[in-house]
Amino acid sequence: MALLCLVSLACAGGCTQPPVRDATPAQRLAADLIGLPGSGDPEEAARLARVAFEVTADLAVRYRPLSPPQLGNLAFHLGMRDRALCCHWAEDLLGALAALGLRSFELRWGVAHHGSTLREHSAVVAVPSGASFEQGLVLDAWRRSGRLYWIRADRDVHEWHPHPADPLRKRVACASRAD
Repeated sequence: MALLCLVSLACAGGCTQPPVRDATPAQRLAADLIGLPGSGDPEEAARLARVAFEVTADLAVRYRPLSPPQLGNLAFHLGMRDRALCCHWAEDLLGALAALGLRSFELRWGVAHHGSTLREHSAVVAVPSGASFEQGLVLDAWRRSGRLYWIRADRDVHEWHPHPADPLRKRVACASRAD
């Protein structure tokens, strides 16, 4: 069991249940959503996971990401990309997921290193209704240049918090290009 937990930690950032073998990435994400403390409806988790992957793939076509993603940030600031920053990915993913009208998951704008010019990072955090923000899953489309990455917020290398405007349900504005 300890080895299984280590494998689970390395793959999805949690040891809530054994990894789903021979599953698609969307099925693995859905299983991780269901494994969260206080998790809700498995059908909602499956829909959330499927749409998160579909939207991320669509955004990757539109954004034409570079690897590492910091190069995309540079391309944005040089005027070579219209959208490339992590907050753009978070904004568009959050908008699409919010349109699902989920009842058993809250979708939050997460931020790490808020206010840091070079380190601030944004992503969507899916939190089971009634659970703490830290127990949610970070859904990060930017980190792997258009390939969806997820991990429990309290197990990531970044220290995630709700964006200061998020609890007020205000629209969070992305940084603009320094023209």
